Amino acid sequence: MKLYYVRHGQTDWNVAKKMQGGGSEKELNEIGIKQAKEAQELLKDKKYDILISSPMNRAIKTAEIINEGRNVKIITDERIRERMLGELEGNQVTLEREKEIWDYDKNVDIKGGENLHQFEKRILEFINEIKEKYSDKTVLVVAHGGVAKVLKAHLYGMPNDNNLNSISMENCEIIETDL
Repeated sequence: MKLYYVRHGQTDWNVAKKMQGGGSEKELNEIGIKQAKEAQELLKDKKYDILISSPMNRAIKTAEIINEGRNVKIITDERIRERMLGELEGNQVTLEREKEIWDYDKNVDIKGGENLHQFEKRILEFINEIKEKYSDKTVLVVAHGGVAKVLKAHLYGMPNDNNLNSISMENCEIIETDL
């Protein structure tokens, strides 16, 4: 199976460095819309059979822009919603906090949110299902930076310190890989 993975376009919370998890519905800003159009241009000659998006507005809008002019239905899947950050939603991003919540060994519980292992479990369930269900297809997935951390760790290997904080993906960056 060929996979294209795209992180959603920029939101105002990305710019403000606020923690934007699965409980924060933020829209793409003007730059985010421009980024999605640039991703559409980069993918214009790429064929995909299935398009799966996180159900969150910022991902759906990115998927819609990328998919303009194509006859591919957008499927949403709750399992690729961004990590639920509970009480941390909207707080300022700090290096210390990021290192803490993305530490695979510590696996910190977040009040009202998900620990890393819970988040990883739902992402891997999604990946394993699409690998089986669409083994002979090309799939485009549009989701989030946190989802990308888990995906990249499983594609390219866990960082030496077992902390996914060092794994990143820019807004509307595209990964192309075979699963």
